[in-house]
Amino acid sequence: MHRKRTIEDVAKETARILKEINIEYAIVGGIAVSSWGNVRTTVDIDLVISLGDEDVERFVGAFKGRGFSVSEEDVRSALKEKTHFTIFDEYSPYHIDAKGAYQDRELDTLKTKRSVHLDDVQCFVASPEDVIANKLLFGSEQDIRDAEGVYVRQMGKLNMNALRNLCRKLGVLGQLSRLQKRMSIYTGKNGQGKKQARS
Repeated sequence: MHRKRTIEDVAKETARILKEINIEYAIVGGIAVSSWGNVRTTVDIDLVISLGDEDVERFVGAFKGRGFSVSEEDVRSALKEKTHFTIFDEYSPYHIDAKGAYQDRELDTLKTKRSVHLDDVQCFVASPEDVIANKLLFGSEQDIRDAEGVYVRQMGKLNMNALRNLCRKLGVLGQLSRLQKRMSIYTGKNGQGKKQARS
């Protein structure tokens, strides 16, 4: 009997599989938020992938061979309709919510992704600038908290020009300005953290 996998196990196995079959990807969503210091619980792994129709058969086969359940028909349909598809883990309650790089926003995510390590496994995640900008774009209360947490915890390490340019491109430059004003109580004028940001 296979041991039950944690969500970190699922993320690591996903990274191993995609490296083996040479598919470009970036982990986004809650796992990416946690990678940049704003730890929070999540029940899925959000993934942006560069997946062509010619890659689908080996992609599905690779995941099925490692304890995941995914439908080739669902993947092909999602790519055609430019929507999400789901990969279920047979050894845990967690799942992977994946989508192709359909628009400039996803292509930018792949272009600026960063390499991090979960234990000894190399994973590619969305950059902190990308996380902040896209969270501001999505705009839910949780998304705004995520953006604030990453902003404060990465202060001094962020590429502010890249962040502003991305926010301008996504139409959320005003939201970034308001976030910076709210977070000034934590970062101070010199950009160094002063207090623990809210999670």
